[in-house]
Amino acid sequence: MRYQQLFWDFDGTLVDTYPGMVAAFATALTQLGVNDFEIDQSAIYKAMRQHSLGTALQQFSAEYTLNRDSLNDRYQRLAAPKLDQAVAFAGAAELLATVTSAGGRNFLLTHRDARALDRLAALGLKGYFSGAITAADDYPRKPDPASLNALCRQYQVDPHTAIMIGDRNLDVQAGHRAGMAGALFDPEHLIVEESQPEVRVTRLAELQDWLTSED
Repeated sequence: MRYQQLFWDFDGTLVDTYPGMVAAFATALTQLGVNDFEIDQSAIYKAMRQHSLGTALQQFSAEYTLNRDSLNDRYQRLAAPKLDQAVAFAGAAELLATVTSAGGRNFLLTHRDARALDRLAALGLKGYFSGAITAADDYPRKPDPASLNALCRQYQVDPHTAIMIGDRNLDVQAGHRAGMAGALFDPEHLIVEESQPEVRVTRLAELQDWLTSED
């Protein structure tokens, strides 16, 4: 394989959490007094995917003159149970298995708490991971590379053998800052590329083909 050590983002990369996140965000807006017909769920999705949840909170609290913290608190309460309904992206299990069967390792890097690991376990994917960093470890958020550097130290990973896989520019940027390659997973061609990933794919099967090709 081109890279033997794969570092994975969770939301929008391994597990399709965005439908639940967008639904929770829209419900939070309605509970705070915004009319349903005013809410553009596609705009919420784009703000989250192209940028971050923080961007969505800032954008829509300003648009509807809401308190940002109140919107976030309401959103977090509504979003938490929706994680249990999120499914893995097609090709995730196959790629994770291919890595481990080839003697490589998978690592998780997420801003979520340990419930991300619980969801991976429920989906039958947790066993493919050699290590993880979650919100409980209290590292700076990506694109700061501190969490990746810590995983590399703990598991004796040479960054030149590693690639960071994520659905946003900040994932690729974090990988590059840690001395790794970067892969951008962009199923709907939404991301304006700023991070110069080594590979950009719309399906995880494409990433598997690239990683295992001899070219």
